[in-house]
Amino acid sequence: MITCRTFGPVEVRVDHEPAPAELLWRKNLALLIYLARSPHRRRSRQHLIGLLWADKDEKAARHSWTEALRVLRQIVCEDKLTAEGDTIELADDAIELDVDRFERAVASGEAARASDLITGDFLEGFAIGDASEFEDWLTAERSTLRRQGVEVLAKDADGLLAGGRVSDAAQRAERAAA
Repeated sequence: MITCRTFGPVEVRVDHEPAPAELLWRKNLALLIYLARSPHRRRSRQHLIGLLWADKDEKAARHSWTEALRVLRQIVCEDKLTAEGDTIELADDAIELDVDRFERAVASGEAARASDLITGDFLEGFAIGDASEFEDWLTAERSTLRRQGVEVLAKDADGLLAGGRVSDAAQRAERAAA
């Protein structure tokens, strides 16, 4: 299984080991994370090509897409990354993202657990200059997650303060204000 820390600088592990260098190439990693964050972990091939390779002519874009898909299939396993028609789908158990754990903790009202997962901005320092659609998505994700993070940290600080843990509450409040 692939585990990915997306809060703060991205860190990827495959079966508890550092990820292979090929997976860490920016567009390969962007493809993996974007697909994992997509509704039902599914997108059309055309959408993904347009997202990451819009700057290339069609032949070069398709070649880059094929290579990225080959890398992901080698690492994820073919049965966890499937193509049916024009649709590419990533199995739920193929990858675990800290941002997904964060959202589950927020949804279940576990502010302390959610707060512990916030170690920085979503994909901090990560950018793909020649993929403006991906950059637009990344900016929107960062903004949404930053807002949720501030709300969670403030809620956690309130709970800590109510429990008499003033120092811990102040620490959470400082993180929320940063």
